[in-house]
Amino acid sequence: MEYYREKPLKVRLVQIYFLSFIMYMVAVLPFFIERGMPFFYYGDYNVQQIPFYTVAHRAIRSGNLFYLWNVDFGSSLVGGFSFYLLGSPFFWLTIPFPEKFIPYMMPYLMALKYSVCAVTAYAYIRRKVIRDDSAFIGALLYAFSGFNACNIVFNHFTDAVAFFPLFLLSFDRLMELDHHKDLWFFRPAGKRFIFFVLMTSLMAVINYYFFFGEVLFLILYFVICYIPGNNIRTVLRMFMRALLGGLLGVLIPAFYVLQAVLGVSGNSRISNILLGYDLVSYESMNMLWDILKSMVMIPDIIGKGTVFYTASVKNASLAVFLPLFGLSGVIAYFYMKKKSVYKRLILVCLIFAFIPGLNALFSLLNENYYARWFYMPILIMSLMTAKVVERGASKELKKGCLITCGLFLLVLGISILPSYNDYHKIKYMALIENDKIFWRDIIGTSIILLMLIVSIFLVPKCIRKIPNLFGKTIELKRPIMRLEILLIMTAISSVVSLHIVLKNGSGLITDYGKEQWEKQMLNSSPTLDDEEDYFRTETDNTATNYDMYWGYGSLHSFISTIPAQTFDFLKGTLDIERTVETRIPEFCLGIRAILSNKYYLENSLINDDAMFKSGNGIPGFMFTSSQNGIDVYRNMNYIPMGFTYDYYIKESVWESIEDIEIKDRLLSVALILPDKEAEKYEGIINELPESYYKEAMPIEVFEKNCDDRRQSACQKFETNTRGFYAMTSNLSSDKIMFFSVPNMKGFTFDIEDKRAEIINADYGMIAIKVPAGVHLIRAQYLPAGFIPGLVLSIIGLVLFAAYNIFCRFYKNR
Repeated sequence: MEYYREKPLKVRLVQIYFLSFIMYMVAVLPFFIERGMPFFYYGDYNVQQIPFYTVAHRAIRSGNLFYLWNVDFGSSLVGGFSFYLLGSPFFWLTIPFPEKFIPYMMPYLMALKYSVCAVTAYAYIRRKVIRDDSAFIGALLYAFSGFNACNIVFNHFTDAVAFFPLFLLSFDRLMELDHHKDLWFFRPAGKRFIFFVLMTSLMAVINYYFFFGEVLFLILYFVICYIPGNNIRTVLRMFMRALLGGLLGVLIPAFYVLQAVLGVSGNSRISNILLGYDLVSYESMNMLWDILKSMVMIPDIIGKGTVFYTASVKNASLAVFLPLFGLSGVIAYFYMKKKSVYKRLILVCLIFAFIPGLNALFSLLNENYYARWFYMPILIMSLMTAKVVERGASKELKKGCLITCGLFLLVLGISILPSYNDYHKIKYMALIENDKIFWRDIIGTSIILLMLIVSIFLVPKCIRKIPNLFGKTIELKRPIMRLEILLIMTAISSVVSLHIVLKNGSGLITDYGKEQWEKQMLNSSPTLDDEEDYFRTETDNTATNYDMYWGYGSLHSFISTIPAQTFDFLKGTLDIERTVETRIPEFCLGIRAILSNKYYLENSLINDDAMFKSGNGIPGFMFTSSQNGIDVYRNMNYIPMGFTYDYYIKESVWESIEDIEIKDRLLSVALILPDKEAEKYEGIINELPESYYKEAMPIEVFEKNCDDRRQSACQKFETNTRGFYAMTSNLSSDKIMFFSVPNMKGFTFDIEDKRAEIINADYGMIAIKVPAGVHLIRAQYLPAGFIPGLVLSIIGLVLFAAYNIFCRFYKNR
């Protein structure tokens, strides 16, 4: 094998690193030239990734490491951002740089991620192939796969993809210690065990969601690749090594991981699971065709399907396509190898992909369809393709190429089939959605497959002589191998397919839209009248997360990982079903008032359907100013944070009221308490008379209630990363004071240094009993899992150190 190793591993790693980086920059360079910097994409990239990077960057540099007041209604730093970026090594590279650099750094960070993907994939594949060039091809296929290209909009997905090959490599090295060896005595794994433990810790920190799927994949990998051919004793030995290494690898970062998981526990995005027929059958046959299409075509972008598109795949990350080859290499490998663990593994993964319940296992049986685990079988598919091309298996590769082209033509043929329109007239190509994207993908895939056909059918395995212009032949000193031609073609097709995906996404936003996004969100923020007070804002749907970026808490935020208590509050009070975005219905005035919503910010330049601009604004909001196209409206019924109620209503009574508008306005006069809690405070707060909720509350009465709540609000309210300080108004008697802060585990309240009991009010917010007079209230937040996680991490580090000492002692002995 060393005959084909022309250069050392370190040199090859540097080469593949810079090659991948340059390839990504070549794909994105036309957008820099055409539109300038910063790079502008669409969807979550602009609305989530850039604001989240900036908010987390700002929080860490300013020392706000516990509670963030400008994320939705409030969230912990770890709970809110661990899924997105906090465990990413690439995010931490931004910390030394100024905040304004972040939007400009994003494409370079993505290029760096692609480079790391290629480097780690090369390190994994190189051990299993003979030629360096074939390992290069496999590495590029993994890094520039359709999965990575499709998920540029979800910037943080690539973090897990980048390091997974090293995780799998560490597992392989640990298993090889016992694989096909019948050893009676114990032998410590030493550096192999340490490597696996460290990689487990890294993957758990990078992203807990992807880590769960990776653990499940490792179990499949172990069962398929390492159980066959080994006796029970050896299998148990290998399993125990992996189990103990995995447990220690999770124990070491427990301080971080426990906070991250507990921060989103109870979140409805996690708790809603797949049940019934949905476990065994997809809702539409289109799903199976869509999976097939994703293997043989440049992928659709997130949210914009072309053919076989169903709503369930909108954010599913359904993409598999390998540049140049598609399924050619995988099919050829099946022809070439009669028996192979990789064949069995890919077949099992295919079965998992086609059965909803098995597919959902990688997402904790989440009811939403996700294909976010496909990058793991893609690594195996890249390895199989690398093995095929280095063997020069022309016959098998030609068959694979023809079958892949046939599948592509089948997808194309189905997409242009005639169908009936709404008027029962035959229409061609009616099955195609997003025409421009579809035909761009078709043309790009056709060019790539044509390159493959030329490379396989016309290029010989070895070129020793080439003709010149004078009809003679030149004999080459060093023959050109077809493998080298395939490597060049792979690099070109990788750039082409990536550029097309970038074009499909970037082209959704006009130059004017990019210009206004940069001007309105990045380079300015509205100057509001009284920024010394704490309040929340709300934006329209064209300025989502702008206020989070500017530093305000928001009633309209787009983030999945918020506390479960916020979901409970919205669902319990006004039956608002939140998924990934907090949106308050326009007619709901009461919930806006008690959430201290002071300003509504409407993007009049971009939003053609702006409700205030069209004269259909929210009652009680008055125009104050317009700044850079952001119209500012003030809520005249705004109630400052920390106010008291004279009445309560039991949860059981509240749930018996059906009219949402009645409920909404009742929030201004009554606190919702659990039935058992209400009895404890009977003498302090009165039960709301039934007459209040028999009919809708007049607007004048609602405004009077808001004014009463405002009069009882705290004189001072100052936030910090550990909670807040508040000074109450002069209360005439004992009161129940409400704070629109999610009742997360970890909050403690002290009134004049005396611990106060927290009441779970309005299904998920905080209320406390406050004595008569003026008092200083101090709320402190320590994330759930902070202390237990710290203890577990210390234990893990001690055990890890003890193992290292033992291995050194064993070796010396």
